[in-house]
Amino acid sequence: MLEDKDAIRELLHRYCFCMDEGRFDELAALFSDDGEWIAPYRTAKGPADIAVWLKQSVPPSPRRVHYVMNSIISCDGARATARSNYLVMVEGPNGPFPSVCGVYDDELVKRSDGWRFQRRQLIHAFKGEMALRLP
Repeated sequence: MLEDKDAIRELLHRYCFCMDEGRFDELAALFSDDGEWIAPYRTAKGPADIAVWLKQSVPPSPRRVHYVMNSIISCDGARATARSNYLVMVEGPNGPFPSVCGVYDDELVKRSDGWRFQRRQLIHAFKGEMALRLP
């Protein structure tokens, strides 16, 4: 069980690095084939849809850094849940500024090649300028 929790933490962190570095195809591959990415402004389903949406909505500039912390992970065989706080910092003309924070509410599934997101919901607690291209 500890190995599973470590692998899930790694998945949570890999998501942040992929998002911050604009590696959206790699980020989308962290989801199961029918995995869902749910935000207050859009839902995407399946890796292809997730990658397309992120490429459209997250511009390369300004740069941003995602932080994930306070994760509570519960494992039950090949399924798990995780709740984590997140904070996104965005590059601004006078230095970085906090953009949005809240909770990632995750359902995860273990496949033969490791853990994947089945469902990742972003729940905003506080939201400022996110510097995204939203509809």
